[in-house]
Amino acid sequence: MAYQYYLNSGRPQKQEFVTLGGGYHGDTFGTMSVGARSVFHEAFAPLLFDVHTLPQPKVPFADFDRDYKIKEHIAPVLKAYRSLLTSRGDSICALILEPLIQGASAGFNFYPPELLRALYDLSKQYDVLLIADEVFTGSGRTGKFYACEWAGIWPDIMALSKGLSGGTLPFAATLATEEIFQAFYSDDRKTTLFHGHSMTGSPPGCAAALAALDVFEAQNILERVGRLESGHRAHQKRITAGPLGARIREGRVLGSVAVLEFNLEGDYTGEFGWRVMQAALGRGALIRPLGSAVYLTPPYIITADQLAQTYEILEESVIEVLKN
Repeated sequence: MAYQYYLNSGRPQKQEFVTLGGGYHGDTFGTMSVGARSVFHEAFAPLLFDVHTLPQPKVPFADFDRDYKIKEHIAPVLKAYRSLLTSRGDSICALILEPLIQGASAGFNFYPPELLRALYDLSKQYDVLLIADEVFTGSGRTGKFYACEWAGIWPDIMALSKGLSGGTLPFAATLATEEIFQAFYSDDRKTTLFHGHSMTGSPPGCAAALAALDVFEAQNILERVGRLESGHRAHQKRITAGPLGARIREGRVLGSVAVLEFNLEGDYTGEFGWRVMQAALGRGALIRPLGSAVYLTPPYIITADQLAQTYEILEESVIEVLKN
């Protein structure tokens, strides 16, 4: 859609894409191309197209409320993007990123809203579209309905799924600005967005999404996510003060997402994550670590007692695995 927008607007030279290092956007050849070249994608590397990759943001969570530290940490990303736009801006079509939380490929790396806002401002300055992949972060996951709200921005294109239908049916939506829509709205059929799919406009999916949105409003889900965030913080504080504290590199929480990153080497193919998952399953909880990061993204309806039980299982499982 981003590419054809420029094509329809008479700017066919804008064909190149930029991605934020460490990103994950899916498993088609296009989305693999704009994602991190990780273990997920190694087998398909010869078939992927080239993109410009910015440095992965590395901001210690403890520095998120320290303005001078944030500027220091995000400077390499902004410098690289500004340099790229200066030299290739006329050819760059779009920047794609996961707002604030980089999920599967990055082991749930967090970065501050200040970086998202700065990347947006630079994109606008050089007439580059910003595509926000909110498949994971959208629908309240970060404490606002869209993660982009933390930065006070509205992207040009947004991808939504998962929580949009309350997890009841597979469903996704692509949002675009009016300006982009108008570039396809024409009596000339060649400007049509031809790449719709068989399930486009799925009536059951739409019904599920509308029902989920009604529940979201009626039950004030964002308030519930706020309580869940407080619960995460309390449990992380307890665990980091306990036997596992010396093994924890960092704890981070945003909305319903909580991550404990351990001082361990290895990627997703290592044994740590699989062994923690099996140990937790035996105790009655499904936990899926990524590399050295153990994360929880519970459903918004989880009770305080259930959350406490989940953290107890997490702690016991990690201690068991690290002992062996």
